[in-house]
Amino acid sequence: MAETNESTLKTRDGFTVRWVFGNITNELRRQLMAFWLREGALDHPDEAWRRSWEVACVLEDASNGEVAGVCTVAIGVDEQHHCYGFVRIYIGASNRLPGFNVRLMRRMIQGFEALAGEPGAPQRLIATIENRKIEGRGGQRLLACVGFRPIGRTAQGEMIIERRLVAA
Repeated sequence: MAETNESTLKTRDGFTVRWVFGNITNELRRQLMAFWLREGALDHPDEAWRRSWEVACVLEDASNGEVAGVCTVAIGVDEQHHCYGFVRIYIGASNRLPGFNVRLMRRMIQGFEALAGEPGAPQRLIATIENRKIEGRGGQRLLACVGFRPIGRTAQGEMIIERRLVAA
């Protein structure tokens, strides 16, 4: 992967991972909403609109510019009043190819690491694992390669993972 500028990573297979956090255009918002609703990832336009404000990175088909996947990060504040990002990744059913989720994660981590030095910026990223296959050894190795580690479970039994952006 050769980086073409600060916000875009081009890949050899014709897909681009683009950092868009805080810079969503109206056109991209419409594309994201249509993508989520068409894929059945979200079932209501209001939720798709709300979630579009949380988009950190977009996986796009470079040949036609269509959205193939999205990484969102909802910013929250924990009990200790420290800012964190809650990560979600969704890749369209026809584009679930090996490595795309890692590409989105790596670009998202790079973007948030660059922001981590700002006052009030997230110092860690967290996610819950909804896919039980990822809880296995292979999935854990994949998560570890991008710096995530298990830190607990939700009340529903889903694994919670964390990735620090700065040294503790």
